[in-house]
Amino acid sequence: MIWAILIVSLLSSAWGCPEEALPPCECRLTPSGNNDVTCVAATSIDDLQISLQRMKDRPVDTLRIIDSSLMYFPNDMFEGFSIEKLHLIFTTLRDLSDTGVAFKGLENSLKTLIMQGCAVFNGWTWSELRNLTSLTALKTSKSGLDIIDSDIEDISHLNLDTIVFVQDTVSYIDDKAFSHFQNLEILNIKRNLISEVKRPMFPNPASKLTELHLSYNRIETLPDDAFTNMPSLTTLVIAGNKIVTLEKQIVAPVWKQLQKFDFSDSPLVCDCRIKWMLQEGLPPATYAECDKPLSLKFSYLIDLKLDDLSC
Repeated sequence: MIWAILIVSLLSSAWGCPEEALPPCECRLTPSGNNDVTCVAATSIDDLQISLQRMKDRPVDTLRIIDSSLMYFPNDMFEGFSIEKLHLIFTTLRDLSDTGVAFKGLENSLKTLIMQGCAVFNGWTWSELRNLTSLTALKTSKSGLDIIDSDIEDISHLNLDTIVFVQDTVSYIDDKAFSHFQNLEILNIKRNLISEVKRPMFPNPASKLTELHLSYNRIETLPDDAFTNMPSLTTLVIAGNKIVTLEKQIVAPVWKQLQKFDFSDSPLVCDCRIKWMLQEGLPPATYAECDKPLSLKFSYLIDLKLDDLSC
């Protein structure tokens, strides 16, 4: 028993948080026993590196860098580290790296990269992430992303199952932007300035795609083939766009398999053109309300009867 206690104590000392914090970073042990590191207001890359060096060879579940201003992350900064999640919050950078390859040393450990309220002054270069072979989730929010061009294909070989680009100013998406992300399960591009969606933008077939979030953009119409070859899609969110009606042929390929359908906060015209929805049966979680005609304004789609929908 004593030996067991000693072994646990030694492991905690070797793998747990250092006894004293060294600004700008501090480490805490989570209830699940993981190391959680937070660095705040870092302006000197040297100070940040010295502070983080104390976590070298110690497994880190989450590293957060908050309210910081840095030139870039040096090529060797994360050598010898094991970090599962990297969360950059309200941090400004000139570039992600100084060599064209970001986060060297985290190739086998980093699973989630989140950038929230960040600015990369020299712009996004997707190829900098190309060596992160363990990365499964890439998320950005309010981080200066305005186009998703063909160069995103530079990371399509990664095992990404979750891509979230939200609350930004994306107005253009390349016609084949996400087409080669065969492992994609969740794609969320809500709250941008997107006006056009094309089927070739997504994998075909999109065998693993379960959630597609297109809400709060500037979409007025969807192409007839928008959701073809999406056999696993169960969540479709198109709320907050400018779509006034939805023809059956557009969503028929996925309609019967949907568990959640969100068409709320839209200028939906409840007339005979959407009778098919009631005839086919609504998904279990359906969120939609009428904007027109006036007699049905604010009526929930789930409460309507076929006789309510006329032309």
